[in-house]
Amino acid sequence: MEFDNIETVKRAVEVGAGIAIVPEGTVSDEVAKGSLCLIPLANRSLLRPLAVIHRKTKVLTPAMRQFIDLLGSTRN
Repeated sequence: MEFDNIETVKRAVEVGAGIAIVPEGTVSDEVAKGSLCLIPLANRSLLRPLAVIHRKTKVLTPAMRQFIDLLGSTRN
């Protein structure tokens, strides 16, 4: 299944619709309440691809350009 937000993912897992990989911090309340179980993924390097999009005709401000450059410099 594919959902557009983590809250929906958590609810689906709570009703038994499967398992999910989510950021640990997003399930702390549910783990504390006992509605979800956390299984840490040790020694795993997971990457989440991100992209910057902007309107083609928009002129990028210096701050926008610097931000994009900063994001690009963090590649492994």
